[in-house]
Amino acid sequence: MSLKLLAQLSHFITMMFGIALGMTLCLLYQYTTKIFIFDLSPIILLMVIFSSVLRLYTLFIWKKNDYNAKVFNE
Repeated sequence: MSLKLLAQLSHFITMMFGIALGMTLCLLYQYTTKIFIFDLSPIILLMVIFSSVLRLYTLFIWKKNDYNAKVFNE
């Protein structure tokens, strides 16, 4: 797997976590205004679980291919 593809996958995972956070904040707002949509809860959980699995996969690939960032190694 190329470094460019890993970076793109990492950005995608961060975006998924951000979307899940935004949806959670929307659910919190709906809860306070007493308009609650139960159908979004499984979607949020699936996004968080999927993002976590992808994050673990990318960390494994980074370690396996021994990619290092010059900024952090100095």
